[in-house]
Amino acid sequence: MSTAPPIEPAAPPANRGCWKAALLGCGGAAVLLVAALIGLGVYVRNKPTAVTDLLMERVRAGYASDVTEEDKSKLDSAYADFRRALEDRRVRKDDMEKVRDAVKLGRVVGREEVHDLTRVFGEAAGNAGIRNTPESTPPAAAATPLP
Repeated sequence: MSTAPPIEPAAPPANRGCWKAALLGCGGAAVLLVAALIGLGVYVRNKPTAVTDLLMERVRAGYASDVTEEDKSKLDSAYADFRRALEDRRVRKDDMEKVRDAVKLGRVVGREEVHDLTRVFGEAAGNAGIRNTPESTPPAAAATPLP
């Protein structure tokens, strides 16, 4: 009669503490990510013009050759009115969505898009109660003679 060998318990996995350390590390990274997102949200809420200024710099850097100086000055004037309304926190949420939808980054900004942006900025400023006042016209645009 033969006897069966005794059953020995399996050895515990060698990397048992690895998952615990990974979860703690990922948890710390998640907390930092949430804190950074909250900080960014607070910054944008306190300085809403920071984002639109960045967008306008990208638009200005991407003008197509068919955009005239007159188109550029009209856009700058409409943006100045919009920016002042935004600083005063008088821009409506739906107008902000229209601006966001009108700005298309990452490509050349053609004349038609400049006209659309000018219209959207003008409507948003008009809805906020601001229309092209003398102090809203940039000095360069006021000094530029029209053809």
